[in-house]
Amino acid sequence: MRKYFRHAALAVQETLAYRIAYVVNMVSNVVTYLVIFLIWVAVYTGRGSVGGFDWAEMKSYLVVSLFMSALVSGSSEYRISRAIRSGNIAVELMRPVDYQKASLAITLGNSFSEGVLVSAACMGFAFAFGLTVLPAGSLQWLGFSCAVLIGFAMKFLLVYVFGLACFWTQTLMGISWLRKGLTDFFSGALVPLSFFPLWLRSAADWLPFKSVVWVPASAFTGRLAGIELARALAVGLAWVVALWLLGRAIWALAMRRVTVQGG
Repeated sequence: MRKYFRHAALAVQETLAYRIAYVVNMVSNVVTYLVIFLIWVAVYTGRGSVGGFDWAEMKSYLVVSLFMSALVSGSSEYRISRAIRSGNIAVELMRPVDYQKASLAITLGNSFSEGVLVSAACMGFAFAFGLTVLPAGSLQWLGFSCAVLIGFAMKFLLVYVFGLACFWTQTLMGISWLRKGLTDFFSGALVPLSFFPLWLRSAADWLPFKSVVWVPASAFTGRLAGIELARALAVGLAWVVALWLLGRAIWALAMRRVTVQGG
């Protein structure tokens, strides 16, 4: 276990060493969500509520959406792609560690160090625009915390599984866009899932993506509670296990035919 803590610690050091790059990435996320926020401001102008959301709840939803979307950056995808294309994956294979667990440790380290920037950005939004809907009690905070943990694991595994596709494509751009598009749309990062048509909402309910934003944000505002929240957390946990096993299977398959650019 100590070796994985070491991976996480090195990831924190890397973040601090290349802090300008991480700050730029964080600023780009904030600008993106500021645009989304201003679009919703225009939507709510002259309206008390939209789609069952009043403006106070929507503001809280958007702040949590920013937090969850920025908590795991795309650095894991880029790291895997660079390792495959440069040939450094051969070095990774020689290390006495499990690659999937090491990737999780690195992502935890990155998220821990980036979390300061993410939290600062969310606090800035909260103070600037007024965060008026908060969890009502300790039980709701507990549900939200569980949803955040599952959302983090889900985002990591989605990034990891899609990143492994570079073993066959040897490029990241299209894979990253596909993963980001699916995640942003079906997680509720762009539009809350309750705004979807019934047939599309029913499909999204059984996909893994909603655990990234919709479930944590809805747990925070109280829209998901009790049995409904427990069901959503159970579905998310089942997907975490399934994606973890899928990542293992894809890695084992890739090891049978490793083709590396550059050496």
